[in-house]
Amino acid sequence: MKINPRTTLTSLFYEIAGLQLELRLSPTVNVDMLLPSFTGFRINVANDRIPAATVTLLESEPPEENEMGVLRSDISVVWGDNFRFYERENTFVTQIKHPVKEMQWVMESTRDFKESVIYGNAKDPRMGELVSWLLMVVFGQAGLQYQLILIHASVIAHRAEHGVAFLGKSGTGKSTHSKLWLQHIPETALLNDDNPAVRIEDNDQVFIYGTPWSGKTPCYKNSKVELKAFVRLEQAPYNRFTKQENMHSLIAVLPSCTAIRWNKTLFQTMTNTLSRIVGKVMVGQLECLPDAQAAYMSSKAVFGSKAAGHTGEN
Repeated sequence: MKINPRTTLTSLFYEIAGLQLELRLSPTVNVDMLLPSFTGFRINVANDRIPAATVTLLESEPPEENEMGVLRSDISVVWGDNFRFYERENTFVTQIKHPVKEMQWVMESTRDFKESVIYGNAKDPRMGELVSWLLMVVFGQAGLQYQLILIHASVIAHRAEHGVAFLGKSGTGKSTHSKLWLQHIPETALLNDDNPAVRIEDNDQVFIYGTPWSGKTPCYKNSKVELKAFVRLEQAPYNRFTKQENMHSLIAVLPSCTAIRWNKTLFQTMTNTLSRIVGKVMVGQLECLPDAQAAYMSSKAVFGSKAAGHTGEN
């Protein structure tokens, strides 16, 4: 990853889930317009800690496609056929092509994702969306070294103290179930609706954090609560909650975690952290209808009737 020493760049720092992310870019870029969801995570100056990841944004031509490396993946829910992920001897390369125009964005990252360079065209109308998504890729992998896992989930905070993360395949009803809690379970607020971060802190407690990535729901909260439970949702013509134990708890949460599956080092780091997390946090499966009764059932399973503030029957 080569950067012209004559290139003038400024550094901005963000704190997400207790980790610092450094973004280096041209001082002419209005970063608050480019990345509005990051505004609440920005810190004025860096403290003495070394950033978990540093990302440099350059308006320059990316490497030639024949120099990308070995193709490892061309599957992306977000970018479809326009996505490629390559591996080189010492780096990873993420490529996103424009579906219409002859534009592409390329990110080259060290194998631990501590340093990355993004190459792109500032005239691309998708610039903010692309940069945000690439920063999420970096943060999700670099955070693994700090007992942090970025997950795909919708999360509620109950009484501003405890969080419940609803997991499931796309279209399962994660956001819908969160809304049911907001409507029917007192003292409930949405923490994040797409990509929260879960981290084991130094005191060995597990916390779940809001992040700048919340999907289609503008919920970018720079806050955390202690994680009380993971609940994997499955659509059904009835409501039934089943607590998961041992290996079943790991299997229930694993599909929702962000990590490069085919890279043994990153994937093993992630599974080691996840094993510790599910050993400390309740994991359940909720087969459910999209109704108030499902919210009552899951809240009672996690908190009990009194804590959840309702008297609904199962």
